[in-house]
Amino acid sequence: MSDQTGPGTPGPAGSGGGDQPGDSAQERVHYAGYQGEPADKSDQDSMSSIFKRAKHPVDTSGAAVGGSGISAGGPDVPAGTSDGPEVLGTPPHQTDSTRDPETTVMRTGDAGVAQPTYGTHAGGGGGVTVRPPRAEDVDRRAERRAERLIACWFLISVVGTVGFVITNFVGDKHQAYYTPCLGSALGLAVGGLGIGMILWAKRLMPHEQAVQERHEFTSAKEEIAVTEAEITAGFADTGLARFPLLRRTLLGAGTVLGGLIVVPLLNLTNSKPGKKLDHTSWVKGARLVTEDGRLVKLGDISIGGIETVFPAIPVTESDGTTTYKPKTDVHTKADSTTILIRLPPGVDRPRKGRENWSVDGHVAYSKICSHAGCPVSLYEQQTHHLLCPCHQSVFDVLDGCRAIFGPASRSLPQLAIAVDDDGFLYARNGDYDEPVGAAFWERS
Repeated sequence: MSDQTGPGTPGPAGSGGGDQPGDSAQERVHYAGYQGEPADKSDQDSMSSIFKRAKHPVDTSGAAVGGSGISAGGPDVPAGTSDGPEVLGTPPHQTDSTRDPETTVMRTGDAGVAQPTYGTHAGGGGGVTVRPPRAEDVDRRAERRAERLIACWFLISVVGTVGFVITNFVGDKHQAYYTPCLGSALGLAVGGLGIGMILWAKRLMPHEQAVQERHEFTSAKEEIAVTEAEITAGFADTGLARFPLLRRTLLGAGTVLGGLIVVPLLNLTNSKPGKKLDHTSWVKGARLVTEDGRLVKLGDISIGGIETVFPAIPVTESDGTTTYKPKTDVHTKADSTTILIRLPPGVDRPRKGRENWSVDGHVAYSKICSHAGCPVSLYEQQTHHLLCPCHQSVFDVLDGCRAIFGPASRSLPQLAIAVDDDGFLYARNGDYDEPVGAAFWERS
């Protein structure tokens, strides 16, 4: 839309806005795009806001809508008069712009009857259809049933929170049930509280239907005071004073739900293993066994080969015989997993005091990386290096599995092994010579 003046264009805003000498129908149609702005300069300034102009809509023919009294050509052009097709016309509003004040509020109160703040018409674009009353608004028994249902959901939230805390601290984190139970309890804790609050809002809080036209974004002090009063009234509408059972159960559910914030913090403080990794499942005399329960004998592994082994604990039977019970459960794997390597003869350089910790080139070291606890499982026969696939730490097997590259800062703990009369490999001294696992765990 052009705002230049001259032949063939509308004159300045102060020129009156009606038919002037030299004006044509095309000029008036072009001016109709201003959606009913007054032609007077002062009036045009007051109507310059799009929000104010929206209060005086016109239809596609240029006629005022809803009895606004202002046509597309200005206030002095009769309503319903059109000299041509409408340009940039505004569609009719869905609200009744002739009503004052501008807002219609339909409120369902305690009596269960929708009470409009002023009269509305059922038909037409500006009417508000009154919702039928809810059962809780007219029946005290229905209201009490809704209260008990909501309170039940709040209690379910309490049960879920308590179950989450109990599962976290009492449950076995290595069992299959742990994570599903923890997630289910958390879902009940959060879902029960959420469903209860939704039902509270839908069944017990007053329902309102409001239709309001656009207005300026700035609010007067009177409007701010009215808003504050409405907030105060809204708080009263929640019924906290009327429904003591809901008040108590909501307070209980919210208080107990706060335990979900404390639980992760307690987990952080309890995550350090302390002295637990100083001792593993290896005991003196425990035989080396594979994951499938096969006892390892001298000569089962070829030169350059490796094998992951676990302890087989000696058990004395009632008849005096000794049997060996393999321990390949999750707890044992977490700290006792050992890698058995057979080196070529004469290449091993045992450290002082460890000369008899190997048998015929067989050496055993903890498989848990001393950096972050990942499994060290990649062995290079030519260099005799062990590689951790997680962060590329490298250990020299010939030098007591000393860390020579990567973030690992200390050697892998060594397990002293020997061979018994039956040819089976077993733990000579029992446990490792030092704690297993990540180095920073020792400082916990």
